[in-house]
Amino acid sequence: MTTPPLPPGFVLDPPAPAPGGLPPLPPGFELVPNDAPRIVDLPAVQAQRPDFSDVTARVDSTADQVMGDGWKPGFLRDVAMGGRSVLQGAGSLIGALGGDAFNYAITDPLRRLGHKPKLEDLLTGKDSFVPTASYRDTGAWLADKLGLPKPQSSGERVAGDIGEALTGTGLTMGLGGLLNAGRSGASMLAGRAAATNPAQAAAGSAVSRVGSNAPTAAQRAADFLTAQPVLQTVSSAAGAGASGATREAGGGELAQAFAGVAGGLAPSAVTAGLPMTLRGAFRGGEQNRQNLANVIDDFEQLGSTPSIGQGTGSWMRQGVETLLAGGPTSGGVMARFASRQGDEISSGLEGFARRMSADPTAEGAGKAIERGVDAYTDRVRSLRAQLYDRVDQHVPSDAPVALTRTQEVLKELTTPTPGAANTTGAMISPELKALADNIAADISAAQASGGSGIPYQAVKDIRTQLGDQAFSFTLTPDKPTAQLRKVYRALTDDMQELAKQAGPSAERAVRRANKFYADSRDRLELLQRVVDKNGGPEKVFQAAIAGTREGATVLRQVMGSLPKDAQRDVTAAVIKRMGLANPNGQDTAGEVFSAASFLTNWNKLSPEAQHALFNRFGPEMSQNITKIAQVAERIKQSDAILRSTSGTGPNAAAAGYWGTLGMMVLSGNFGSTAPLIATGALANAVARGMTNPRFVRWLARATELPVGVLPAQVNVLKRMAAENGDEDVALIADALSEQAKNGQDGQDQGNRE
Repeated sequence: MTTPPLPPGFVLDPPAPAPGGLPPLPPGFELVPNDAPRIVDLPAVQAQRPDFSDVTARVDSTADQVMGDGWKPGFLRDVAMGGRSVLQGAGSLIGALGGDAFNYAITDPLRRLGHKPKLEDLLTGKDSFVPTASYRDTGAWLADKLGLPKPQSSGERVAGDIGEALTGTGLTMGLGGLLNAGRSGASMLAGRAAATNPAQAAAGSAVSRVGSNAPTAAQRAADFLTAQPVLQTVSSAAGAGASGATREAGGGELAQAFAGVAGGLAPSAVTAGLPMTLRGAFRGGEQNRQNLANVIDDFEQLGSTPSIGQGTGSWMRQGVETLLAGGPTSGGVMARFASRQGDEISSGLEGFARRMSADPTAEGAGKAIERGVDAYTDRVRSLRAQLYDRVDQHVPSDAPVALTRTQEVLKELTTPTPGAANTTGAMISPELKALADNIAADISAAQASGGSGIPYQAVKDIRTQLGDQAFSFTLTPDKPTAQLRKVYRALTDDMQELAKQAGPSAERAVRRANKFYADSRDRLELLQRVVDKNGGPEKVFQAAIAGTREGATVLRQVMGSLPKDAQRDVTAAVIKRMGLANPNGQDTAGEVFSAASFLTNWNKLSPEAQHALFNRFGPEMSQNITKIAQVAERIKQSDAILRSTSGTGPNAAAAGYWGTLGMMVLSGNFGSTAPLIATGALANAVARGMTNPRFVRWLARATELPVGVLPAQVNVLKRMAAENGDEDVALIADALSEQAKNGQDGQDQGNRE
């Protein structure tokens, strides 16, 4: 490359020599010319060999053993570093709980009112006002004043974050302990005050009422702050460590917040994640959980528990139970569960009926009906007598009654039919003939004495005696019941005609008495048909519940005529009989429960009959009997599954399994027996789990986040939000606080229930 020519008038100056020339050589040194020979061999060195035995790969092997903060590494520095974490952590907690917010909203505005800007502030437009330092910065300042060491590496900074978080957790748990101690002290003082002044304690002043309510809020706060201390500690350390590591890796405030939440929730995976997975595998989703919880409540009415298939209603789980019922190692478990469940429900149904009646049998119910009907009949007759006694107040006892209508009816009943006088005359009841002759003779005697008829009091007595005969429930077959009742009604009409003549008051009284008589007459006749049965109380009970499939006319009339105790006897007998298995499925005691029989008998009851039997004892009774029907339906759906151990398929499977296992053992093929034994053991374990009451109830519980993971995370996030002024992190902390509040409320509600 050639140098371009210089512009006209320019020349190059020669290079200037170095000022002063070369420096002089040190004494004893001289320059060797370039053409001098090179030194090839060196003489042997007589010095000792160097010793590197104490040199290690660590940097501090040759360092002065002092960190950048002036402290030597070791135990004392670690303890002092922990002291810094305690001071800063306590400050962070105070600031997060409102201390920094108080300074920002109140303290600093008051200080600013008294602040006078400097001249340079006015000239430069700057403000020399210094806001109040955060409580964490105050803790750091105090640590600096005490000469405590500072973190020198990312690892030490993360460890400091963990220490601060643990300090906050320890302080909040201590605060919860103080609240508990204060609540105990308040209760003790209240007890002493009540013992000292019982009158004041009984009066319950307004201050006492407020004091009695105050511990409730303190108790909730204390329970929340002290919930699961071990989990709080681990969660606090994990959350702070994850947040600090994210910061050291360059993550922003929001990333640190999410890392802190994720790290803090990680320990709960052991207590919540694994149970949730197990519940999902056995039970299924939330809908299955709700179904299982509802069915467990129904079964508990009878002192029993469903299987998982019965409780969830899931076809897949019922199918698993079908396979287990036919398995060689699990079929016995399922069969024993079915037998145990049947015994529990039979006992529960018996207990349910026994709580309603001391003798919930057909015989007991029949006797109760007989007693109740007799008592009802007596009450009806007593009321009839009272009503007709009121008529007596308006009609003189010696007023003559001509008995015109009565004589007409008797003449009609005792006159033979023309053309067949001998035949029909022989069919006339001698009792009716004698009654007609006697009444005619009494009227003739009265007329001979100057009267117009039999005295009213005598007619009333005749009518009462005739009514006792006509409406007696112990009539013999040859008693002319229908004819006597016609005469009874005729006597009533004659008495009513006399009352009309006595005036409006007497007419109203007799009309009221006759109406009650007519209304009660039909019911008494129906009750007669129920209790007038040959065969004893059992037949009476059967007659009372007859026709309940189409309606409830007889049952409603019977139940309405019985006292409450007798009504309970009838209902209890019906409940007990509904669940009894058919004779071919009974044991020697005859108490085997059958879901199919219960549902069949339940469906045979019309809605009117169900209402007459179960709705008269309040809504709880109706709900309980409905739950029993739902239990029977669940059992019937799975009855074939749980009791299918007698088929040829299950028997063949059992024979094949045990036969194969025996042949392998005899042949010494122990290596192949392990999978076969493991499969059988697994089937047995699954069958036990699907029918174990405690496990089934555990599956019905919802998997919730442990409360102990929340307080530590709330404190850490609030500290981060206060330090960085990040609203997003503050929102996350508020959301966790609300979740904690809701979780505590739900736990309190569950404890109350």
